[in-house]
Amino acid sequence: MKEETANICKICGNNIDLKNPHFILAFNKEAVEGESKKVIDTTEGAKICEECGESGVDSVLRHLKLIFDYDTELNEKMEKIEKSIDMLTLMKDYGITGEQADKSNQYLAKCPFHDQDSSFLFDTYKKEYFCLCEGLRGDIFSFVINYDRDINHNHKTLKQVVEMLTEKYDIVKSKA
Repeated sequence: MKEETANICKICGNNIDLKNPHFILAFNKEAVEGESKKVIDTTEGAKICEECGESGVDSVLRHLKLIFDYDTELNEKMEKIEKSIDMLTLMKDYGITGEQADKSNQYLAKCPFHDQDSSFLFDTYKKEYFCLCEGLRGDIFSFVINYDRDINHNHKTLKQVVEMLTEKYDIVKSKA
């Protein structure tokens, strides 16, 4: 019975047949040795069925946060930020400008992560980005986290990014 419980998708609750493709959300403890990273320890966080995992890491993490009933205040702030921030303005604030692609809400720009022309797509309606170089994609929060980590060499948590965006874009904090 314990084995059966361990093979349930943490998002939808369906059973996962381990013989079929599925995702495992794991946490690596790493250290840098010389010029390379070394994984010291890995802890399994959650099993996720293929269908739920196909929606991408940002969606998976948000769903897990809701399922495990994490910080509901944080989720409310994130929703308010998503509604308030204009993606085009956010990108310009990070020095990213692009030309409109075929769809009026999509822009193609130089990738800030790889310094390659026309390899970064962002959608102002969905408020998502996609790096054509390595398939990195996400929402405004993962963009800021990745940009600060990879470009500014400044690691921030999701909570820190939410607070920073709330202040930077003067988004009114509401009490629930």
